[in-house]
Amino acid sequence: MQPFHDFRVFYNQNIFPELVNLERRRRRLIRLLSISVLLLTGIGAIQIYLNIFLVTLMLFIPVGLWTSYLVHQIQVYYQEFKPRIVGLVLDFIDNDVNYRELRYQEKGKIPKEKFLASKIFTRADVYHGEDLITGWVRELPFEMCELNVLQVSSVRDQLEPVFRGIFVCGDFYRADMLGSVLILPDAYRKYLSHSERAFHRAGGRRVKKQLLDEFEAVFDTYATPQVRVAEVISTDLQRAILRFRERFLQTNQQKDIYLSIIEDNVYVALSHPKNLLEPSLFRNTVSFEVVQEFYDDIHLLLEILSELDVLN
Repeated sequence: MQPFHDFRVFYNQNIFPELVNLERRRRRLIRLLSISVLLLTGIGAIQIYLNIFLVTLMLFIPVGLWTSYLVHQIQVYYQEFKPRIVGLVLDFIDNDVNYRELRYQEKGKIPKEKFLASKIFTRADVYHGEDLITGWVRELPFEMCELNVLQVSSVRDQLEPVFRGIFVCGDFYRADMLGSVLILPDAYRKYLSHSERAFHRAGGRRVKKQLLDEFEAVFDTYATPQVRVAEVISTDLQRAILRFRERFLQTNQQKDIYLSIIEDNVYVALSHPKNLLEPSLFRNTVSFEVVQEFYDDIHLLLEILSELDVLN
């Protein structure tokens, strides 16, 4: 409970005042929009009533300038909201001795080649990414971003989802980490059959021994022959992943964890049904629960990397 308490205190002292300022800006924009709609309606009625082309032309210039100004103000609000709040959350996480040099790039993303190198997913016909976070977990450098990945259906001429959520990749910097490990949620086995077959062709086989019964019940684990399963997929790591999964079940969140270790690279994917911390012009933005969910997801993934870093 201590981390939650510490974050709540940090939220009250640092994030809440920033959200209140952004909320004031949002309300000003709503008022401007409302006034603009009334004015434009009145101007439109006058134009229709007078039906004079010269008057219409003269009114078009100030209306166009005002509309451009309003659109610009809305764009600035959206562009500034997320970087400000994410920056504050990362400042809080960065205070932990296990994490350092956390950086945020709103338009950055993990390259598609790294996404496919994870072997968790095999297709990425449409690949959208944003909100890149980089840094270090102890001695392990990592990249993290939100992704929305689609593929062309092999049955119907349409796009179908591959993955939506947060994707993380890190580097152990260990040349002696040979082989590969793939951990997939059992509930999604039929959707990941291509990943399973591709990993099987690369020499991977299903692992059941040396795994906790409760872990084996909800995750399908595969490994190549070079992997020392007991060391790489330790019971501590299994219990940690199960604890994270239990958090989602307790709060009825529709999220799943995917993990792979390909030689000395680690990849973790956390599915998420929506974009995190996306502001809405028509909804109050002052919400501890929304910010806490973002913090929990980021911190959870960093905790997984921290658990894996003991291999280093």
